[in-house]
Amino acid sequence: MRHIATILIAGVVALGGAAFAQDNPDDPVRKVRERLGTMRITLDFNNAKLDEVIAYFQEFSGLNFHLDADARAKEAEDGAKVTIKLKDVTLRTALKLILNPRDFGCVYRDGVILIATKARLGAQTVTRVYDVRDLIFRIQDFPGPILELKPHESGMIFNPPEEPKTIFDEENLPVLIKANTGDRSWDDSSAASISQINGLLVISQTKQVHEEVLRLLDLLRQYK
Repeated sequence: MRHIATILIAGVVALGGAAFAQDNPDDPVRKVRERLGTMRITLDFNNAKLDEVIAYFQEFSGLNFHLDADARAKEAEDGAKVTIKLKDVTLRTALKLILNPRDFGCVYRDGVILIATKARLGAQTVTRVYDVRDLIFRIQDFPGPILELKPHESGMIFNPPEEPKTIFDEENLPVLIKANTGDRSWDDSSAASISQINGLLVISQTKQVHEEVLRLLDLLRQYK
């Protein structure tokens, strides 16, 4: 078996809507998200066990990883090995390429990145409804009428005001939430979802991501 793992530290990659995500630089979730997205790794594994690969991720990243018992049992039953060669990719990308073919996913919880089957992670999602009608009302700019005086001519020209312009489109709220919470879990988990119905957001996510959503909505209410 041949395996090499090296990590290069790159600059911090800004997330969409970073003004909202950077309110607490000591947030452990944010720190883990940054490390997964900025640490770059080169891997060369040939017929290795998954737990050996995960051990390398932990050793070089300084993050805590744990392979769930069900995932470990499934891996032993399938007898699958890891053969992969990657050069200078983010830790997040490397994890995704290794876990997705096994139908595994990961979630950060209580200081540990837990690796488990997507079915098990999906069973841990919670559906909650958020009333966001106070956020999605259309803020409109009503310009006044335009009066133009024409020199050497009698009278004035009256131009009616323009139609009010929508500054905030409520359709952008789910996009904003996905960009600033849950990291890649919205794309990686088949159980994660968000929909909007008559001013209500229906979100299925882990409890941890729901806490992130609540913080983001509180911030949005401060800026509205």
